[in-house]
Amino acid sequence: MQIQAKQAEKMQVVPMLPQTRRSSGIRKRLRDNGMFYLCVAPFFILFLLFGAIPIIASFYLGFTNWDGLSQPVFVGLSNYLHLFQDPDFLKIIGNTFYIWIGSTLLTLGIAFILAFLVNHYVLRGRSFFQIVFLFPLLVAPSLTAIVVNVLFSTNAGLLNSLIGLLIGHKFEYDWFASGTWLKPMLIFIIAWRWTGWHMILFLSGLQSISVEIYEAARVDGATGGAIFRRIILPLMVPVILVSVVSATIGGLQLFDEPYVLTGGTGGTAQLGTTLGLYQYQAAFQQFHFGLASAVSYVIFILIIIFTVIQFRLLRNRT
Repeated sequence: MQIQAKQAEKMQVVPMLPQTRRSSGIRKRLRDNGMFYLCVAPFFILFLLFGAIPIIASFYLGFTNWDGLSQPVFVGLSNYLHLFQDPDFLKIIGNTFYIWIGSTLLTLGIAFILAFLVNHYVLRGRSFFQIVFLFPLLVAPSLTAIVVNVLFSTNAGLLNSLIGLLIGHKFEYDWFASGTWLKPMLIFIIAWRWTGWHMILFLSGLQSISVEIYEAARVDGATGGAIFRRIILPLMVPVILVSVVSATIGGLQLFDEPYVLTGGTGGTAQLGTTLGLYQYQAAFQQFHFGLASAVSYVIFILIIIFTVIQFRLLRNRT
């Protein structure tokens, strides 16, 4: 009987040991690292209030019909079905892709060329070039709109005035209403704002390549083109990946430039409307917050898809 009692007592005590040790270990970590947890707690509290909770709430709102004042009405997948059955929405996706791809190619191409020239041919004053090319990013979008209006205004724009001087009579052309020029103008504005930022990324990547690698390649008889293809580009792939992914995230969420250029209307026949501007119009002009939440998750899914594709394509080249 005593042996059975001892065995029963062991059976009751042993299962409690891991839990007791675990709780005591947690208390010990809290006691030893209390100041660290206290310092990082504000970030997690703010992220919970202004990050995690809004994300969850917007996901729920994507399945509802809500005007911001009344009680949300659950409608299932109706918002998503409405988006992909709307021909205007498919057109807006096309606008977004056109502006995103065009601005990415132009911005990254110019940025890489500038970074290459500054790194190889500017021996002094590189910081000056970095500040100069980064300056447009510091200009607020509203000021960008003023600059663009000064350049492309119908009545008093510098471009129309210059063309008028060349042809000998007054020239008035509405560049903002033109379906031919609206998207290229948006691409031009994006490239003007973001080329400096990408140039600094590329310049930091080029400066991280050791000079000894270039010297060894020249000793082996490599030409400038071979050095560029076989040394510079492969070593720059991680930096290019960061730049391409950031351009993708910004391009698919594009809002500032089309908003300030078209005054929030999207231009003639919505030729300048992007997904970000469409989301703004749905939420704050039509007060259809459920539809706007659905658009946000369409943007999120597109960003995930194209980011994964870019990682796979560029990772194989490292």
